[in-house]
Amino acid sequence: MKLELKGLTKSYGPLTVLDRVSLSLEEVHSLVFIGPSGGGKTTLLRLIAGLETPDAGEIVINGHPVEYGSEETLREYRKRIGMVFQAYNLFPHLTALDNITLPLVRVHGYPAERAREEALVLLERFQLADQALKKPAQLSGGQKQRIAICRAVAIRPEFLLLDEPTSALDPEYTSEVLDLIGELRDEGMRLILVTHEMGFARQAADYLLFIGDGGLIARGIPEDIFSGSRDDRVSRFLDRVLKYN
Repeated sequence: MKLELKGLTKSYGPLTVLDRVSLSLEEVHSLVFIGPSGGGKTTLLRLIAGLETPDAGEIVINGHPVEYGSEETLREYRKRIGMVFQAYNLFPHLTALDNITLPLVRVHGYPAERAREEALVLLERFQLADQALKKPAQLSGGQKQRIAICRAVAIRPEFLLLDEPTSALDPEYTSEVLDLIGELRDEGMRLILVTHEMGFARQAADYLLFIGDGGLIARGIPEDIFSGSRDDRVSRFLDRVLKYN
């Protein structure tokens, strides 16, 4: 996956979250964003997903600019990528199975029977087959997030975006979800991930971006960020979050 950011800027009222951010990555398989809360990680992810519009600048993925000015083009772009949110975003009135099949049928034009078959294969693969007919209220947090990941993967996306997918989970369920993401990565799924799980970031990333203070404070392979010569802001952040790990 090739990613270019060209002078990317995004503000909310008087607060500038990203300020003329530029970056060029020629080939990255698993890209992870880390940094302090409110530093711009989720904003950048949502811009890449086409869920927010930049105030200035451009994003180019695999040689194609994200065209925010055309709703039709943006809608087609969103159909090619998978997105997993912090709070699952499952339809509460639908079963786990229907949460996966509905987008396949309504958005991607799958015949209902094919969508059901695809969903059942994924549920079986991720040890969720016995949860297929349960609604979200009947599922654990880890199960809900794994269903959300199944839904995102079902469309066979060009790449998968994950926004702090374990932030609402207990440690036991966090491990379930991180194991699943690790499996997808090992199987070749391209990922862009925001996480506060530093151990997982270090293990799963091909390349890390440390985002804060409106820009990219540091970038590099995990070894460079965690063990190499570091910006003082990166060192302070990692010293705090790794203190009890």
